[in-house]
Amino acid sequence: MSRIIVIGGIESTFHNAQTLFELGEEIVMFYTRGPQSPGWEGVDLVDESKFEFAKKVPRTTVNTNINDFVEEMRSLKPDYIYSLGWQQIFRKKMRSLCPIIGLHESLLPEGAGCVPIANAILHDFPATGISLFWVDGGMDTGPLIAQLKGVLDPRQANATELYNEAMHLEKELLRAYVPLINAGYAPAIPQDFSKRTVYQKIRWEDWPADKVARARVYPYA
Repeated sequence: MSRIIVIGGIESTFHNAQTLFELGEEIVMFYTRGPQSPGWEGVDLVDESKFEFAKKVPRTTVNTNINDFVEEMRSLKPDYIYSLGWQQIFRKKMRSLCPIIGLHESLLPEGAGCVPIANAILHDFPATGISLFWVDGGMDTGPLIAQLKGVLDPRQANATELYNEAMHLEKELLRAYVPLINAGYAPAIPQDFSKRTVYQKIRWEDWPADKVARARVYPYA
């Protein structure tokens, strides 16, 4: 068991934090978004009553930038920070506190950046999945711990279906690798940046209506 901080504010954050809680991790603080938190366009709020951990762990609501909370984090003495759906870059001072672990809903180095599931649909990716990685100073550039590829085809499935699949894969990946992380045995595999693609924020009007119909549903509605 490790002392961990969880950062995030979308549905997958809550599912993954619940998995960490069930694995016995001590969540010493849950940093989640407030109504004025920037960068959450198109993501609905979560029904927290479904998640046991949310009733039992301390919480800080973030309406500014997560880096403003570094000194509070330092006082919590975390072993690890888990970034589980957060759209702000962590500055060096925060990264110096302890290792930070991220989850991204693409097969890095492909699909770094914004709204990866919707972008996988728009860009006709034949497959997608999830990546567990060590956070560094870049945008989804850190060494990989592990990945799982989904079975759904983004050229046919809609964003809700792909998001639900991603949350299932994330649960399995955390169950498999959190014990290795805690034991100091987790991999750190450099990404092959020759294969890197980076998504930007979506201008929906630039895309064909049939793709938008599949992509612009929950969690991007």
